[in-house]
Amino acid sequence: MKPDNLPLVVAILPLEEPLLLPGTVVPFDADEEWLQSLSEEVLGGEGYVGVIQVMEPEPGMDDDEDLGLFTVGCLGRMEAGRPENPDEFLVGGLIRFRVVEWLEPVNGYPRAKIDWLEFLDDLQEIETGLPFSALREIVRQRVETHHPDFDFTVMERMAGTEIATALAHALPFSAAERQALMEAPSLRDIEEVLLQLMSGPGPTPFDLLPLQVC
Repeated sequence: MKPDNLPLVVAILPLEEPLLLPGTVVPFDADEEWLQSLSEEVLGGEGYVGVIQVMEPEPGMDDDEDLGLFTVGCLGRMEAGRPENPDEFLVGGLIRFRVVEWLEPVNGYPRAKIDWLEFLDDLQEIETGLPFSALREIVRQRVETHHPDFDFTVMERMAGTEIATALAHALPFSAAERQALMEAPSLRDIEEVLLQLMSGPGPTPFDLLPLQVC
């Protein structure tokens, strides 16, 4: 993909999880009116949408208060999901971006001016591949122990960032810890950031099954 084709203003899709990274695909359901408007307008245009993680509520916040959004997210292309579920959509991650300016919402959904220049290497790194060998070995050892009959060809087909996303949501990380993966200096650094998070204090039990391959 040529960066010249990337947008500078996008609709923003706030997602608590899963974390969208370049090279991964996440599903979401447009089960609210504003999500339906966002989906219709994105698919009616160039198909680009910015996915940003939702912050965790601060102490003392009322239930009806809107949660904050991080300012670094992932630009993706949206497409329809399974035909039997018309409210399902998929977003494929392309490149990370930083919000430059929040714009007035349109039909209930946020919009923003974005800058992806500092993350241009994402495009090349996804193209050349991210092995994440250490993470794959950790997953293999863990799954072999608990699920010896697991078909590891599933994991072999997964991109490095898909492995990282699976681990990030299998482990009890906070939104801020998951955001540290999003804001790693490069996609290759995500493996080291995740290994550091996994080596923190306390046990980190996890069960990765089923591994989703989109």
